[in-house]
Amino acid sequence: MTAQRRESAELAALHAERDRLDTVAAVLSDIVNAACDMAQRKGYRDCAAEDAKRDHWQAVHKPVLAEFLAAGDAYREARWGSESVTESRAAIERAYANDPDMRALIVKARTELAARHQSAEPVERDRRRSR
Repeated sequence: MTAQRRESAELAALHAERDRLDTVAAVLSDIVNAACDMAQRKGYRDCAAEDAKRDHWQAVHKPVLAEFLAAGDAYREARWGSESVTESRAAIERAYANDPDMRALIVKARTELAARHQSAEPVERDRRRSR
């Protein structure tokens, strides 16, 4: 019973991490899309703020995507087992076959995520009964 709850807590944490990174990626995309639209409306003049937003997106979008992919793999492995992860990792490898920087970021993100979850303290269960 306790093992099942611990697995559920781990699964929930992995799901939350994946969802958080999905939200971060979506917000970054919204910011860069709005900046590009505004730059176009301005006729590409006086676009320092828009250029700064685009530059920030350029600097962080690949690491965020790599973390999202790593979190998705970890969630799938915890939920459905290593066979599911093998298939998704193969698809990711094919998608980024010509981008060694992205592949390196994905490996780094997977390693860091595994280290964080291995060192995480198990969630202590509240043993009080609600009345």
